[in-house]
Amino acid sequence: MQGALPRTIRVFIIDDHRMFTQAVSAALSEEPDMEVVEAVDTLAAARQRLEAVEVDVILLDQRLPDGQGTHAAAELRALRPGAKVVLVTAAMEPSVLSEALAAGCAGYVTKGDSIDALAAAVRAAASGATPVSPAMLNRLTSTDGGNPNLTEPLTPRETAVLLFLADGMSNDEISKRLFISIHTLRNHIQSIIGKLGAHSKLEAVSIAIREGLITAPGADY
Repeated sequence: MQGALPRTIRVFIIDDHRMFTQAVSAALSEEPDMEVVEAVDTLAAARQRLEAVEVDVILLDQRLPDGQGTHAAAELRALRPGAKVVLVTAAMEPSVLSEALAAGCAGYVTKGDSIDALAAAVRAAASGATPVSPAMLNRLTSTDGGNPNLTEPLTPRETAVLLFLADGMSNDEISKRLFISIHTLRNHIQSIIGKLGAHSKLEAVSIAIREGLITAPGADY
């Protein structure tokens, strides 16, 4: 019996560099499990179109003609609930990384990364994982963030969940590893986010590594 065909991941691109957008659109369209549903070059155009198309992953540039990607990420997520936002940018400043976390971005990819890395990030975000390389995590965790002042300590199960999230595993993979339901796993993740004062899974991982609650993964994707 043949396995089920992979679900098509619908990708929406927001970037004002036309050559980059055309190259990324062509490359991702060649992937058997991806479809680029639309590409726009401004946040204004994105606001108009996001409500009209079904989207799984939004690839968002940081510097756009009408605003900063990190400043608009939360609004874009609200316009298309359930879509994951991955920041794709040349910016390497710790402040941009921190803003991406605070805005609830699911991942962070630089324009110096390969197309294969970008495709992997799209798949990871769509599956509920946190697509960010260990090198990027190291930059995130080296910034001053202060002590999270946990209202209560993480449980052993929550620590295990954090370790798997740091390794880039999807919710489905983690639930199978821990022999728990997706619903129970989501409850654990929400508890972790609340205890760490984070805005997203990625930020929770960053805080946990910075505070020594878990160790960072050692290999790039």
